[in-house]
Amino acid sequence: MPARLPKRVPSARCTCVVLVALFVALLAWQASAQQAFARCAQLRPQDQMWLVSSRGSGCNVEQQAPGMACWRFDPEARWVRASVAELFAADDGHLVTTIFVHGNRMAHSDAFARGSEAYRAMLRCADERPVRFIIWSWPSAQIRGPIKDARVKAQRTNLAGCYLAWFLNRLSPETTVSLWGHSFGARVVTGALHILGGGTLGSYRIAVREEPRVPANVVLITAALDNHWLAPGHFHGRALSQVGSLLLVNNGCDRLLKRYHWLYHRRACAQALGYTGMPRCWMGQCGCHLEQVNACCIVGPEHTLDGYLYSRSLMARMQRVLMFEPIDELTPDEPATSSTKMGGEEFSVGEELPPANDESSDGPVLPAIP
Repeated sequence: MPARLPKRVPSARCTCVVLVALFVALLAWQASAQQAFARCAQLRPQDQMWLVSSRGSGCNVEQQAPGMACWRFDPEARWVRASVAELFAADDGHLVTTIFVHGNRMAHSDAFARGSEAYRAMLRCADERPVRFIIWSWPSAQIRGPIKDARVKAQRTNLAGCYLAWFLNRLSPETTVSLWGHSFGARVVTGALHILGGGTLGSYRIAVREEPRVPANVVLITAALDNHWLAPGHFHGRALSQVGSLLLVNNGCDRLLKRYHWLYHRRACAQALGYTGMPRCWMGQCGCHLEQVNACCIVGPEHTLDGYLYSRSLMARMQRVLMFEPIDELTPDEPATSSTKMGGEEFSVGEELPPANDESSDGPVLPAIP
């Protein structure tokens, strides 16, 4: 049997060369990634972009909200740490303040990129008016188990809405504000507006200001909240009192919202607002303008935000609402005896609403989370 040759042991010099090569490649990749992110997050000279995060904040909203983490995007395409006080100090009546609230399963680092994508999509066809774009980040990082994840995040949206309400209440009443939220982010938006309208979430409420507030324009994209919550007397029933124009971007073939009732249990009757839409008669005496569009044929069954941001027709309609531009009706106003059909679910104007919620409660009871 021939003698086996000894294995060649790599020298220390070869090992160092390999490590240096890997380090150089890593630096090159990091530089290219930063350049790509800078291009993606490019800011118009007249605009501001901020990110406010309620992640890690506790239940004492009034005490902890002033210390929420905050970042500002500077002209050199970098995110720099700032404070909420600095953001309030940058308030300008000539700016349109737009607040974007992301959906579920969004890590802290991903919120920056997702918000930047939303900023670029919104201003793709916009005019030169200056915008203060605020990304609202809330604790929504993915949790193991899809149903457990959804139930935990549904509970977290209440506290996130309280923090957003605190923030909105400290803006000048003359500030022109528009809000848009995707999926569970829509819950955060409507919860905050409900509090501003004098409602309560859990034990949190704020004193209603005497100064009249400029009504906000709101866009809800595949809203993951019960379809009757915005009706007067229901869980977010005071939200529409703070709204001037509301656009519901629904999707009647969204495979995730189709199973929205699993938040409660598999035989529950709850349906998502972003899946069915809402008939005008459920708005009560609210004077806000309501538009609804079914994006099923454009986006398909996916629940992710990308299809909505990359659709020029959908973003053009959203942009007109968010930038307070004149809005053309999708269809002429229907007579009071007609019905509204959205997402394959037909609502008769005379249909009875589900029982109203107790506004002082913590909201619908979800199954216990192990």
